[in-house]
Amino acid sequence: MNDRVNKNRIGVVIASGGTGGHLFPAVAVAQEFRNRLGAKISFVTTARAMALEILQRYQFPWQIIDAGALKGQGLWRRLATLAGLPGSILQAQRVLRQESPDLVLGMGGYSTGPVGVAAWRLGIPLAIHEQNAILGFTNKLLARLADRIFLSFPDADGQVDSDRTIWTGMPLRPEFIHPQPMERPASPQTLLIMGGSQGAHQINLQMLAALEFLREWRQQLNIIHLTGLADVDLVKNGYAQADFPATVMAFTPDVAAYMAQAHLVVCRAGASTLAELTALGRAAILVPYPYAANQHQEKNARWLSEAQAAYLLANQDLTGAGLAALIKELLDNPVKLADMESRCHSLARLEAAATMVAECQRLITSTTPKELD
Repeated sequence: MNDRVNKNRIGVVIASGGTGGHLFPAVAVAQEFRNRLGAKISFVTTARAMALEILQRYQFPWQIIDAGALKGQGLWRRLATLAGLPGSILQAQRVLRQESPDLVLGMGGYSTGPVGVAAWRLGIPLAIHEQNAILGFTNKLLARLADRIFLSFPDADGQVDSDRTIWTGMPLRPEFIHPQPMERPASPQTLLIMGGSQGAHQINLQMLAALEFLREWRQQLNIIHLTGLADVDLVKNGYAQADFPATVMAFTPDVAAYMAQAHLVVCRAGASTLAELTALGRAAILVPYPYAANQHQEKNARWLSEAQAAYLLANQDLTGAGLAALIKELLDNPVKLADMESRCHSLARLEAAATMVAECQRLITSTTPKELD
């Protein structure tokens, strides 16, 4: 029998970016590894305050490496990142030698590239997860090295010529898979505005502009607005000046509870957000981030909109008046909302984390371990 399964605990290093969009799915898989296999988990990430806060909350140890972006940056930033890449890979190799894991799992973000290359160089089994409907730059490169390639969207399969791909969906935390039961009163209707863990400035501005067109709905709406840190004071002041009641927060790790209350969600089209919407079956107005690499958020959003599970509103078409009209149109049509919710929930893949862990376990047990010199 493989020596890897004879040790007391399986060891897994998870490389993840420092935003909630990367870390929360990574945490979901880490929890599944820990709960199902009793695995020893360690994260490798970048030095973002949000990353450290999330990992502290879920009690996972981490190490930090230096890593930066190549895509979507100016020439000098790209050159600086390229110049620092060998050092980042060496940092990652030192971490992996120290941890001596049975598996490395790359969940996207800046740290995934160096850690994935380091795992390949050291002969450690490597699995990667692609969040979006279009493979990112780093995962296109790592797909050549990885032993398993997990996909959130079925359409992404054709972008990788490999029999190592598995459509798992997006890993979700337990609170989205098994939400606390709660009643949603018919009135007031809850409208959740959110832009991902870092917020969305244009959505924030246009929602404030929409308030004058929602004046007659003032008593019918329970607005919850997650702004991101940069805009929280601006948005709080905007609601106060409009004399419009709202719950305004920069960010909350308890998104599941607020999303479960919502009758309608206005948000970007990040892959994590869309998976959360499908898990809870919530109707949404999706405003894809226009500067996402390869327009992947638009492709993500079309997956739901083409199934009539969400409404796609292009960022260039986002205005206060238009947003208000769409909010009223949808909230004034409970039959339409219920149909969108049903269609949205039908797209959910709630077993993503469990599928990934089971496949990773098979990979570990079928791989001959190597000594890490």
